[in-house]
Amino acid sequence: MPGRLALFAVGVLLGGASVGVLLVARLGVSSYDVLNSGVARTVGVPVGTASWIVSAVVVLAAMALGRRPGPGTLVSLLGFGAMINLVLDRVDTPDALVVRIALLAGALVGLWTGIALIVVARVGANPPEELMLGLVGRGLSVRAARWGIEAVLLVLGVALGGQVGVGTLIIAACTAPVLGFVLPRLERRLHEPVHVEVFPAP
Repeated sequence: MPGRLALFAVGVLLGGASVGVLLVARLGVSSYDVLNSGVARTVGVPVGTASWIVSAVVVLAAMALGRRPGPGTLVSLLGFGAMINLVLDRVDTPDALVVRIALLAGALVGLWTGIALIVVARVGANPPEELMLGLVGRGLSVRAARWGIEAVLLVLGVALGGQVGVGTLIIAACTAPVLGFVLPRLERRLHEPVHVEVFPAP
């Protein structure tokens, strides 16, 4: 358990900071954060705060699919939003395009790594991954579930005026294959299936 908690903590900090860096780079964010930034713009709150609102709705949707979020889900919800606000408060968007591209590339690696660490820690995935796992539990593949989530979030985010760029397309196209490649290999390495319900309903 201490090792799993350490993986989870690193995943939340790394994932949340990476989202903040993506927003700073202003070259496009994930579909989830297109929606978060759209809600922030519509409601008039910081993006990290908007992520708390959106995440709460996503968790409810995951529960409707049969997921029972673990204690870490609430921590990841709050942690991601806090890290996003922290980065946006302290880091300005650089003028040089090459620097912004470098930020985008580094943040992508950090985001995917953070997501994978949170899932394999098995103390509760973050909200979009809970929804993804809920869909996987209903028979969808990881790729199909992730792409479906990305598409819905992107459409809603664009409708609300969220931040969109070329990076959004890269993230939407690559997140599903990356997770689909990484998660099964982590399952085999850990000798326990990531996609089995960890917190069964009573």
